[in-house]
Amino acid sequence: MRVLTHTLPEELPRRVPLELRPGPGETLDSICGGRVQVLQRRQGYRFTLDPLLLAHFAMEEGAAQRGRLMDLGTGCGIIPLVLARKFGRKDITALELQPRLFSLAERNVYLNRCEREVSLVQGDLRRVGMQFPAGSFAHVLCNPPYRARASGRSSVSMEKAIARHELACELQDVVRAADYLLVPRGSLFMVHPASRFGELVSVLRVHRMEPRTVRCVHPLAGRPAKLVLLHAIKAGRADLTVLPPLVLHGEDEHAFTDEVNAMLG
Repeated sequence: MRVLTHTLPEELPRRVPLELRPGPGETLDSICGGRVQVLQRRQGYRFTLDPLLLAHFAMEEGAAQRGRLMDLGTGCGIIPLVLARKFGRKDITALELQPRLFSLAERNVYLNRCEREVSLVQGDLRRVGMQFPAGSFAHVLCNPPYRARASGRSSVSMEKAIARHELACELQDVVRAADYLLVPRGSLFMVHPASRFGELVSVLRVHRMEPRTVRCVHPLAGRPAKLVLLHAIKAGRADLTVLPPLVLHGEDEHAFTDEVNAMLG
């Protein structure tokens, strides 16, 4: 298990410096008005709008300044970076299975000077009991693989395939891990395809997680929702609130709405 721990700059161990410039086949992208810089691979897994929507939804729903926060399957580290740099969130832990993505997330944490706010752990969310004590976190966020193992066309890149298809974990694995990690009444925040919403609620309730808030994400006004943003409470009561929809694009299908633009910049 590789861990990047919270340390003050003067306490950082002597080590070979991480390469913080884009290398061959990599890009350096800016989001949140330039506050977040992200190294990514041109041909590997690249983050989409979905984790940005999730980070903002979680902050709006109360994952503010209190309690430890876990990001399951952090990829290049985009969610912790947004929470730390844009919202000033601290005490964030991020778990990533794939070594190459973990390495990229590590570089991004240093690039954005978030060593004190973000701790990285390389490991498998299906085995969180071997890495963390039960009830260690107040909040868990996850942008899990959307596609069931046998659905759709798998990506040629294994890195992309694992991120998009349930090859290394399934929905029940994510919810089981969250149930283990969360304190009683702790919060789980997820983004998932609207087509799997019924399945998601069923799995949550098997693991004593009760949906508290849902917001549907529509590509255009009047079109069916493509995604759902969900906030669930561990051992919570049945009291669901459905928020007004989030519409991504206005009349110009190539331009984001003001609300989405505010998230991006």
